[in-house]
Amino acid sequence: MKKPQRIYRASFLSPLGILLLAPFLSLPAQAGPYMDSAHGGFDSDPGVNRSDLALANYAQGNCAHCHEQHASIDGAEPEPSSGDYSAAPFALFADNFNTGATTNLYDQGDNFCFFCHTNVASLQSNGIDNKDYAATFAGYPTSSPLGIFEAFNQYSYHNLADIWDFSKDNFTFFTSSSNPCTGCHNPHLARRNKENQKDPSFTAISRPSDHGNLWGNDAAERMDAASSNKYLAPYYYNSANSYEPDATNLDDGSLTPDYNAFCTDCHNLTNTIYSTTLGRNLYKFSWSDLGGDTIAAGDKHGANSATGTSERINPYGADNGWILSCLDCHEPHGSPNAFLLRREVNGSEISANLRTKAATGTSNMKLLCAKCHIQNNVDDPDDEDWEWIHHNSPDAIYDQFKCGTCHGMGGFAIPCEDCHAHGKSVTFIDDPSIIRRTF
Repeated sequence: MKKPQRIYRASFLSPLGILLLAPFLSLPAQAGPYMDSAHGGFDSDPGVNRSDLALANYAQGNCAHCHEQHASIDGAEPEPSSGDYSAAPFALFADNFNTGATTNLYDQGDNFCFFCHTNVASLQSNGIDNKDYAATFAGYPTSSPLGIFEAFNQYSYHNLADIWDFSKDNFTFFTSSSNPCTGCHNPHLARRNKENQKDPSFTAISRPSDHGNLWGNDAAERMDAASSNKYLAPYYYNSANSYEPDATNLDDGSLTPDYNAFCTDCHNLTNTIYSTTLGRNLYKFSWSDLGGDTIAAGDKHGANSATGTSERINPYGADNGWILSCLDCHEPHGSPNAFLLRREVNGSEISANLRTKAATGTSNMKLLCAKCHIQNNVDDPDDEDWEWIHHNSPDAIYDQFKCGTCHGMGGFAIPCEDCHAHGKSVTFIDDPSIIRRTF
């Protein structure tokens, strides 16, 4: 017997009910949120399509590719079918998440999404390529992980156990059986933005506080509406006149979701988030507060605009008032660099993997800072690295003869991260009324 191409809800109707429904029974099915999603697309290339032979007669996008209502199909258990890979909560073909996987490296079976979202051994017919943000939206062609599974198995990553632990305590839709990926994605709504960078309606994310809707598909949910301060997109890779996310000359953020509002659903001043990976609480910060140079002010890369030039390079130049997006510097899933920092920023590659002094004994975080800030006085090549911008540039306010304010006993030069990180500021030792916001 041929298996059905679509799943219909069974019901028992009276003859009167059948007569009332008769005019509608011949109408074509109407597209809806799931059928428009990357997982559901019945009539287009996207759509779940598990490659097991037992599912061969099920249409692409059919719910059965992820959900096994009776833990089998015609009495057979499609792959994966051994050990713990059997019907699980939500009638999925495997458990959503292995809560014992508290750090990477992850195994494919640790997360339900990894069964398909991997470049190797994907259960999805023909596999799935999911390159990182720097490749997909900035055009950086080199060394991207080719799948989400691979992205999470890099040096720094969004710790899935920490996401799971935080989400079940903070979001009503999230249960102890939920998948940590659903903290940021609604699998029945997420769309295929990786191939539609010019169309924000294809966003793949749902804000944790609004799980039932996509985020970024409405005009009010994009970076050009994020703040009274203007968003200016960084350069596209290897260009000085085209911008993220789509290599056009459109730089105003109207095609970029408001990642700041999205990320600060979790990362804000209120929430204390412990990082198992780092062994400490994450820094708290505000991306929307103003306040200038005060300890309680928002970050300078956010709405609390720089009070000086900060010696910025193009496209940011000397004008103040710009606000950045979280993903201008960070990857959402994982990175070969510390703190999920991108491999490419503002049009050019970062030439080495970024590491902090705390992690390796040396720090090269200056390679990131140099993507937007001038290191040295071009008129005086003898200036030491970063000394000019801190002590002698038009924007410098740090007296070279009051070293203890910043250097303490740390020597010269000091790692960027000693002063520059989310939520940090410097207070002058001999005049505590002088405060400088340093991020």
